[in-house]
Amino acid sequence: MKPRPAAGAARRGETILVTGTGIDLTLLEPLERQGYTVRRLPSMPDEDKLIREMQGAVAYLHGGEERATASALEEAQETLRVVAFLGVGYENFVDVAAADRLDIAVTSTPGAATDAVAAFTVAQIINANWRIPQYLGNHFPGWQGPKELPRELAARTIGIVGLGAIGTRIAEILRRGFDVPVAYYNRTRKEALERELKISFLPLHELAEHSDILVVMVPETEKTRSMIDAGVITRMRPGTVLVNTARPAVVDPMALYDGMVEGRVGLAVFDGFYGPDSRAAARLLAEFGQQLLVTGHIASHTRETMDRMVRQAVRSIENVLTYGSDEHEVGSRPRPRFRYPEEKIRHAER
Repeated sequence: MKPRPAAGAARRGETILVTGTGIDLTLLEPLERQGYTVRRLPSMPDEDKLIREMQGAVAYLHGGEERATASALEEAQETLRVVAFLGVGYENFVDVAAADRLDIAVTSTPGAATDAVAAFTVAQIINANWRIPQYLGNHFPGWQGPKELPRELAARTIGIVGLGAIGTRIAEILRRGFDVPVAYYNRTRKEALERELKISFLPLHELAEHSDILVVMVPETEKTRSMIDAGVITRMRPGTVLVNTARPAVVDPMALYDGMVEGRVGLAVFDGFYGPDSRAAARLLAEFGQQLLVTGHIASHTRETMDRMVRQAVRSIENVLTYGSDEHEVGSRPRPRFRYPEEKIRHAER
């Protein structure tokens, strides 16, 4: 195996692979000015194409929906030193354990999409609560009685599963903007936030039982996959609105189907949906299409968020290639603690 390029100045002609759409290519110019050749793929590669395209690349800016599998990383290990993932949900797209084993840094862009995803989620809560899509184009609502009238948000109890950065921001908007009663479930309690926002902690099953609208905001991992299962859904009140702007796999599709059959889930909101090979998902769409609000993983794809993520990923690539590590690494490969060099600190303080 050939030795990989050492950390230090860029060598002209070294390649950086970029995937994904919506990327402002001018934000990649700092890499080109350092002598790197930036090669962008216009469409999502399958594993074989990704392996071919990564040959000779020293860095890989992962902005698409493709999977950087262990096999793909192994084929690129002679030269590849960093995978810079756009976003924070890297677990389902990059085999970080394999990257650690191969001494390939994996970075993410924490904080860059917090406001966009939180705002989108609150917008979908409002959208679902008022059932806006079913009234679009109608000049008269056609209500038959008072029970059909929508409720104000302050009259609803909203539960949030996952009080990370985005979940916290959602809670802030709901509490401070609409005075909504909010409860949450998280692996660890956040008592300071409970006091600050006047929100309450409940175990997951009790939260499902307590909520008119249940918001799912946890990353997809082995531990969270199918976290919202039959045990959770059977505890829901009839007509509960389920809002999942995290990953689809966090909600068990068969349990969701059964919940809709039983009327426990009145409306389900997804940003990104299950794959075409999921039979349960096909049944959901066929039988409950009018009770599903599905968008194509767009919550974090505002212009400002994409630009922030790309800038952050470019800095991470520069840091790993130049100094050997970066503050936003997510793996556990052995590395020196990252510290900005003095000249960068002085520049940032200006």
